[in-house]
Amino acid sequence: MKKLHTQPGRRPASRRTRPPRIDWTVLDPHVARLRADGLSNRETARRLNLNVKTMESRLRHLRVHRVDDGTALGPDEVRRTCLNCDGVFIADGRFLRLCPTCRAMFG
Repeated sequence: MKKLHTQPGRRPASRRTRPPRIDWTVLDPHVARLRADGLSNRETARRLNLNVKTMESRLRHLRVHRVDDGTALGPDEVRRTCLNCDGVFIADGRFLRLCPTCRAMFG
């Protein structure tokens, strides 16, 4: 019996998808300029006639998918402020709250 559902000469039908509602390639430079001017998410969204949640979602997407500039923290590294001296340091684990200097002093 011949299989009728497989025909070698036919390509599968292409999927029809809805075009995106927002063209971010056009809006991203405007968003970057407005954010560089110090405007909030709400004000940036208002000036571009966008929903605030849409703007926040796009900014979150850009933060997650930005080009790695070599300053990304490892999975167990966390940027912290020391509870003793208020100095900024990169903790080796998520429970460290004292910088290495204060840890050596108290430890």
